[in-house]
Formats: sequence, structure tokens, C-alpha cells
Amino acid sequence: MGADLETTGTHGPVNLDAAISKLNIQYSAMVLGATGNVGGRIVQLLIMNPLCKRVVIVTRRKTDAFADPKVSEVVVRMDRLEEDVAPYAQRVDVALAAFGVGKGSAKMPEEEVRKIEIAYPQAFCRAAKAGGARVCGVMSAAGADPEAGVKYAKIIGEKEKAVEALQFEFLGVYRPAVILGNSNTPGIFAYVMPWLHWAMPSKYHSIHKNDLARAMVAQSEHAFLAIAQGNAPEEATVKILEYKEMAPFFIQGESDEP
Repeated sequence: MGADLETTGTHGPVNLDAAISKLNIQYSAMVLGATGNVGGRIVQLLIMNPLCKRVVIVTRRKTDAFADPKVSEVVVRMDRLEEDVAPYAQRVDVALAAFGVGKGSAKMPEEEVRKIEIAYPQAFCRAAKAGGARVCGVMSAAGADPEAGVKYAKIIGEKEKAVEALQFEFLGVYRPAVILGNSNTPGIFAYVMPWLHWAMPSKYHSIHKNDLARAMVAQSEHAFLAIAQGNAPEEATVKILEYKEMAPFFIQGESDEP
């Protein structure tokens, strides 16, 4: 990260560089979805971040996309994800799941959508919690509600509840609407969506993949620092972040990067 990141997090403004130098603490992270658009950016941010000492990426197939000494890769059988990840999840501090179907859900059987959106992230998060992770961040979607009449919104809402039940010390649930800069999102949306923002609730504003990744990493770091300093609430905390809650973490110019 860097000195330019000083913003409102879980417990007020936090300057990461100041916290690092004062406490001399680092953390390890585990990422599900590193080969995706948002997950890939999350890994890049973690690699560049001096606070992060180790990154474990969990994938379905081998990738050489991240050539960095702090990155280790675990190739898993998705239906045995928790079992395969368990040995590598030991002493992980932060778990970040940027994994899902997205717009492809309409073309898939519901059983398969539930595996990808609920079963696999839940298994990943369970392994992380068992390995010692105290902070978790999960990518959800705008409109998520387990009581929703729309199938996808209902499934995503159930995903949130499944991870919440694991009782991480801090759980951040990130609810983007249209994700720009995403290979699955038509480029024209980057021009059209900002013109429509005035007419829609902020939670449905479009968000660039880099901004979403930044919010997930930065909020998780802030929560981890609060816990490490003994400033976190005693009870488990769940924070829902829609667009306006994520916006304070954005850094000007990052949405222009690939």
C-alpha cells in the first residue's frame, strides 16, 4: 500500500505506514479467485504491500501469473477444497474470497450455481478459520438477500449467511453492482453507467474491479490492525460494504490501470 492510503476504516482513520512502523506487524493472506478479474488485482495489491508477508492463492488449475517470492499456489480439487487447502491455511491471518459465477448464473443449473457461489467459498472460509484466520472478506453482489424472489440475489444472500455463521472476528461483505474493467462486462458500460448514477441508489453504482479489490484489501487490513492492537470489539463483527462504504478506500487513477 503506501502513505497515500489514510482513510476511514473499521475504527476511524488509519495510516498503514504509520501502523507498520509503530507495531512492526505483518500478516499472511489466502485468496480464492486469484485467476479472476477482481481476485487477480487483490493478489497484485498484496504483493506490493509491505504489510503482507505471504500470499497463498487457491486455484483449480496451475497458473504462473504471479511470479513473486511471497506467493505460493495451491491447486485444489474443488469438491474437496477444504481438505486440500487445510495444510496451507495454517497461520493465515486474512482470507479473501473473490469467487463466483456473476452473470453466467442464468445459463447454469441452480445446483452448479450453489456450488460455486456457496459451497466452495464456504469451504475455503472454513479452512481459513480453522487455520487461524481472524479476518475474512467475501465478494457478494448488490441486492443480495436470502429472502429475495430473484434466484441469484437469494443464492448470494445465502452465501453471505453461510460465511457469517463461521464467526470470524471481522467479516467484510462486499456488494458490487456492475463491475467495470472486468473481462465479462462490455466496455461500453464504462461510458454509459456513470451517466446513470444520478438516477439510481448508490448501492447500484458501477465500480471498477481495481477499486473493488482495493476496498477488500484495505478494509481487511484495517480490521486486522485493529485486532492486532486490541482495538476491535470483543464480539464478531460483520460489515456490509456497498458502493458508498467502499468509495473512501478508492485511490484516484487506479481505475485507469489494467
